[in-house]
Amino acid sequence: MNKKIGRNELCPCESGLKYKYCCIRKVLRPVQVPVDAECDTCGHKMTVDLTNDMLNIFATAELPLKNYCKDNDLYLFGLAVTVGELQGLDEKLKNKTLTKQDILETFKKNFKKEPILGLLEIACQELEMFRKRHLILKDAFEAHFEGKYTLSIPTLFAQLEGLLREVGELKNSDNIRPTIPTDIWEKRLLFSVKDDSQNFNGFIHKLFEGSKDADTFNRNPILHGFNVNYHSQEHSMLIMLSILEIRLFYWWQNKTTDITGQFQSIVKE
Repeated sequence: MNKKIGRNELCPCESGLKYKYCCIRKVLRPVQVPVDAECDTCGHKMTVDLTNDMLNIFATAELPLKNYCKDNDLYLFGLAVTVGELQGLDEKLKNKTLTKQDILETFKKNFKKEPILGLLEIACQELEMFRKRHLILKDAFEAHFEGKYTLSIPTLFAQLEGLLREVGELKNSDNIRPTIPTDIWEKRLLFSVKDDSQNFNGFIHKLFEGSKDADTFNRNPILHGFNVNYHSQEHSMLIMLSILEIRLFYWWQNKTTDITGQFQSIVKE
């Protein structure tokens, strides 16, 4: 029986990389999706094996780069990177030359005023939670592109928290926490989006975990006035991307459906 390889162990291919940055992409994660049907013999709920589905293969191939971002307190924002750039970053990871700054510079290169403001307008048209914040968000986004990060970042942090509270239907008295759903995507065959939802929630947790370290890029030291050196283009950009990412998760949720009912006839055959 083959020994299971630990994610943080050196990859057995001898690349010198940790397994989670290397050959983890070659081992498909088992995906058993429950369907609305019961076994005629035992009465148990039936499942469909989607391990070898192309969408699972694609999602598995993305894991090394997403794992690298997670370990470096980043999230791989698809809005700010092209397919070609993803391939380039992945090659750097394979060659052990990738840095966190490489990823941030890629984001910054694609973070242009007109497209970003256009995405904000679309979010405000589509979703009430954005629409009622339209003026605040637009002013904060404009402040970013004017280089006024001391103004954009506190405002963006407050609005990001408000959006997360609405997504998770949190009360004002509830502690803020990541609220993007993670359990709805497999039934829509959105395996990559499931990974994104988990990683995004982890990224949000880091931003809101309550650090009192004055040098940490975190909601508490900034909004409570401990950190007075928070103003940077990168920090402002990351919160803006986080706000737009919430709209993207809603887009996926609203434009797709649970398709497991379509498998009922298959498992009954």
